[in-house]
Amino acid sequence: MAGVGFKRMTIQILDNKAPQLGENQFVIEGAQGKGATKTAKISGIAASPVKTYGSNIAYYISSTGVGDVKAEFEVIDFPRDVLSKILGHKTENGITRVGADTVAPYCSILLESATTDGTPFYAGFYKGQFSLEAFEFNTLSDKQEELPADSLTFTAIASDTPATDGAYYGTCASKEANTVNAFKAELKMVNAA
Repeated sequence: MAGVGFKRMTIQILDNKAPQLGENQFVIEGAQGKGATKTAKISGIAASPVKTYGSNIAYYISSTGVGDVKAEFEVIDFPRDVLSKILGHKTENGITRVGADTVAPYCSILLESATTDGTPFYAGFYKGQFSLEAFEFNTLSDKQEELPADSLTFTAIASDTPATDGAYYGTCASKEANTVNAFKAELKMVNAA
């Protein structure tokens, strides 16, 4: 299931507060100086099948649930203040610190794309944490190159909200505003109706 394009990513910090753009909700959509989505690779959405053998044949396949559900992203020019918030980094007087007590907050995320017929397609993760494993410095060269992208990983866990209890992710392909808003409400990105 591949989307056509990667238009936007919305990140909601799950802090039990109403969604407020710029405070606990952030949108990466290619606005100049505010980051742009490049790639998203979602994995672990199915459990690894385990075969049970008997009578000299593969008798049964167990593949209930999900695997290690995660999404790996490349984002160009990710705003540093947003990155610090979603990674749990502490910033004071312009200095960002990461240490033994650094804990990323739980977030939900919504990815926006389209189907091959142009219908808006959404993939959402109900709860998880972001991580930034590494970053690089490279020397300047004499030829023009694309801007480098930040590589982040979102590791999902099961939702503990009653309506989505046990779900890791969901998808929605719809042009209907009510359907899309209901999905966003499940992800705690809008106030439930």
